[in-house]
Amino acid sequence: MMRQTPDDPAAADLDNLAADASEETRQALAERLVPYIRAVREANPGLDDSRADAPRGKRFADKVIDDAMAELYNPAQLDVLRRAGELLRGS
Repeated sequence: MMRQTPDDPAAADLDNLAADASEETRQALAERLVPYIRAVREANPGLDDSRADAPRGKRFADKVIDDAMAELYNPAQLDVLRRAGELLRGS
């Protein structure tokens, strides 16, 4: 599903973000991630709707993805992704 997306230093910084990252670091990274997330969404237009037709429904897919993200990312990384999502919804 994912087409080729460019590498971005902000994405690498998210991967390497320490669990104890400061509030300022988290906010700055969230702001830097927004253009990258937009680029990924533009390159993969079906990505936002990919859960809508999940075999067991959108709610089940949302839960599975949320559980997987909680396993893969530390609390600071999840916080940055949440903040980036809020910034995207606000723009």
